[in-house]
Amino acid sequence: MAVSAKRVVVTSFLIDLLDLSSSVVVAFLSGSVVMLAQSLEGAADLVSSGLLIFGLNRSLRHPDKNHPFGHGRELYFWTLISALFTFSVSASLSFYFGWKRFLNPSPVSNILLANLVLLLTVATNGYALFLSIHRLTGKKHQHLAQVFFNSDLIETRATFVLDLMGTFASILGLVALTVYAFTGDMRFDGLGAMAIGVTLSLMAFFLIIGVRDLLVGKSASAETEEKIRKAAISVKAVKTVTRLRTNHIGPDQLLVELSISVKKSLITTQIEKIISEVKQKIRSQVKEAEFIQIELR
Repeated sequence: MAVSAKRVVVTSFLIDLLDLSSSVVVAFLSGSVVMLAQSLEGAADLVSSGLLIFGLNRSLRHPDKNHPFGHGRELYFWTLISALFTFSVSASLSFYFGWKRFLNPSPVSNILLANLVLLLTVATNGYALFLSIHRLTGKKHQHLAQVFFNSDLIETRATFVLDLMGTFASILGLVALTVYAFTGDMRFDGLGAMAIGVTLSLMAFFLIIGVRDLLVGKSASAETEEKIRKAAISVKAVKTVTRLRTNHIGPDQLLVELSISVKKSLITTQIEKIISEVKQKIRSQVKEAEFIQIELR
């Protein structure tokens, strides 16, 4: 069963809300900067997920006079804002508080409770991560990294990064507090928070890189463009595709500009019929091809 963009983003938001509330309580009870960093990570995820929900709703608005191809790219903008927030606020604060604790260690109480909450956040973020992976890969038998970097599902790529970030942060915190409990070395609390800060920075950086091309204007993958060519040529009257340009204009929205040559001279009604048939064939193979412009040569 297909997983919708809304389900992925809303699930991530609800899980982030749960993780943030539990982490804040335990950070207060334990005095651990690992849990403080976990709270900051949860806050970053929550704000980012909220921005993604806002951007997703804004991107679904109908085309108007000033935006003839719709508002799909607005989601890319809010994804960039969420990544910048994570990078500039949560990551830097996590590293700063971790560094301060590393230089001036202090004891942590309720380590067992903190570890239980971290185990819970590993499980919840892991479930949200599973949904993101399922939507990204679908029925494709491709390597996840390949799908991630080529997919135009930016809202799912963003939640994938956020959920992966949350999972890794929880695991790092769990390891740091466990080592602290066994060794008694209080500096591991600070080290864990610093590691979480570095993880947040790296994940946010990858998200910024991923959204950059879509903001500028990225073409469809070579595989998708090949499907478009084959669909056009499958129409009997079409001889060749002389030019093809594509551009992602939003989630599941692709602009296609196509120039084709036909096998013989045609009258207007025949041309209209061919253009309609080519569009139908393309949309049957590439469902995200929402706007198709065809020129006969």
